[in-house]
Amino acid sequence: ILKQMRRAIVVGERTEGGALDLQKLRIGQSNFFLTVPVSRSLGPLGGGGQTWEGSGVLPCVGTPAEQALEKALAILTLRRALPGVVLRLQEALQDYYTLVDRVPGLLHHLASMDYSAVVSEEDLVTKLNAGLQAVSEDPRLLVRVTGPRETSSRPETGLNDPPAATPEVPKEEDARRALVESVFQVSVLPGNVGYLRFDRFADASV
Repeated sequence: ILKQMRRAIVVGERTEGGALDLQKLRIGQSNFFLTVPVSRSLGPLGGGGQTWEGSGVLPCVGTPAEQALEKALAILTLRRALPGVVLRLQEALQDYYTLVDRVPGLLHHLASMDYSAVVSEEDLVTKLNAGLQAVSEDPRLLVRVTGPRETSSRPETGLNDPPAATPEVPKEEDARRALVESVFQVSVLPGNVGYLRFDRFADASV
């Protein structure tokens, strides 16, 4: 019932189904008996035609029983983080998205989205990308999961810290190319979207 009312996320394997009300009936005057179900339990939300006691309950998230607790805890962790993720995404759109006339619509869409079916980071990214691109009509607007390898391991620079020294431009071509490759990162993301990242400004001649 809780699953059908969207009040619970069932994690694990399909249940076998509970035993129905059984009755042993004698066949005529013989010594043979027949055991048959004489009642069934119908789901109140199924229009009187559904029973879960005979066929069991399908989980929302299928996973082996021994991994169900770990998976459920991961879903709870994601659900707790959702409000903060949405808030930071809204702030990023307000501060950095260049198509400013579409920002109000995007913010409204994020605030009104239904996240009840989200059970993993991949689900969240897929839902966000589909919704944001549909509202903005901008296929370049992408949300993606950042893995540990993509996060910077360097400490963040404080407001009072002196700025990093501008690297001196070497004269040799190979050394100059190596410097550029260390400052700039260029890649092509799925959907043929170009990605350019630079961590600092070098000398203008670079």
